[in-house]
Amino acid sequence: MYVTHHSAAAAAIAAAEYPKNNGSTVPVEPQDSVLLSLVESCDWAATLARIASHPMETCVIGLAGRPPLHMACENDAPAVVIQSLLAVYPEASLHTGVSTLNPLHITCSSQHASVHVVRVLVEGGHSRQCTMRDEDGDTPLHTACRCGAPLEVLEILLKICPTVCYERDYEGLTPIQRLWVRYFVTLGTDVIDSVKGPADLHGELGDAWNKTELLLSAAHGGALSTTNNSNHGNGNGSTFRAVHAAAAVDCPRAVVKIAASVYPRQLDEKDENGMTPVMIAAQSPIFKDRDLSDDGYALDDVVYGQEEQVQGEHGIDGWPSDPSTENKGPQASVIEILLEANRESASAAACVPDPMGRLPLHWALATGKHLDQGVKPLIEVHPEALVVPDVETKLFPFMLAAQADNDMDTIYHVLRLNPATIGDLREGKKGNQ
Repeated sequence: MYVTHHSAAAAAIAAAEYPKNNGSTVPVEPQDSVLLSLVESCDWAATLARIASHPMETCVIGLAGRPPLHMACENDAPAVVIQSLLAVYPEASLHTGVSTLNPLHITCSSQHASVHVVRVLVEGGHSRQCTMRDEDGDTPLHTACRCGAPLEVLEILLKICPTVCYERDYEGLTPIQRLWVRYFVTLGTDVIDSVKGPADLHGELGDAWNKTELLLSAAHGGALSTTNNSNHGNGNGSTFRAVHAAAAVDCPRAVVKIAASVYPRQLDEKDENGMTPVMIAAQSPIFKDRDLSDDGYALDDVVYGQEEQVQGEHGIDGWPSDPSTENKGPQASVIEILLEANRESASAAACVPDPMGRLPLHWALATGKHLDQGVKPLIEVHPEALVVPDVETKLFPFMLAAQADNDMDTIYHVLRLNPATIGDLREGKKGNQ
């Protein structure tokens, strides 16, 4: 039996199969399906006529476990054909066949993906299709980012299901990270690292940045706005700022650098919550540092993360030496990138407290960040913070580091750079006796 029964509608269609002379029915075999043949030959006018006259054939499963809808998407059928197939058999939107790809995956896997077809699929198919995964763990949004689908396709997918921007594929990559794997491989690290301002964002790199802002807006705001340029309203009603979003979202370090280069004024701006980008980065989780270049994914499939970092021996300046080596090792932290981009005002940025009065250094230590995860540059540009107790916990920075169960190197160096703190504590105890 080749006709599937996934709903009452499908069962009703199946009951209307070709009648025998005695009034009973026989199943429609794939080789007998005229509709499958028409779809394979891309005869769309005849396909529409066949759907209308023999709707039961929309349920026929052909080669590789695919109904006509899959084959139509694979052959770039016009939106009206897709709409007609879905209207009769919407359950086909959830079929995957042996390829593990649903029709939305198939349509999104092209640089020339049809915006109209994607819209018809998400509006006429089941909502679960947007979160289904293929054999690589890709959702349709991952597929669209991986394959360079048009910006408008990403926008449709994010409007229908914005939370998919947080999903990770089987390599642990979110859609925005998967997007940049593509551009690191196709454009190269040198081109991406050469961006110094808006004028450098043109051609394929400009396309990459437009998609990036769209994904940042959804990931930071929790929903998608109606436009995707900087300083527009996002889904939660606040103003979208690319630098603030990049500081908060698990995205490639290159995205943080580009955002800071394109929108330098945002480095000193506070958002609606009174937070600067440096403060946001200090509060954010420690995201894994990933090598998205061709060395990391196209060739060796290596991911360098924070857990693989090893502290080196102490350098002559008292800081642990840089454990990185050429073409391998941790990149600069998000905090360091933001402070470096805002070099003239870096000290001021590190001095700006949050609305509760906590400094970026307090937050960085309280969230367990190490020296090479932003603590070192914060101290270098604002060493006075070492003697400022946290208004929330009343603890000095070295005490915050210890309380957060930080690594011993971080605790030792935070204390070593201001040993007078212990003397002040002892004097305070004597005065209270």
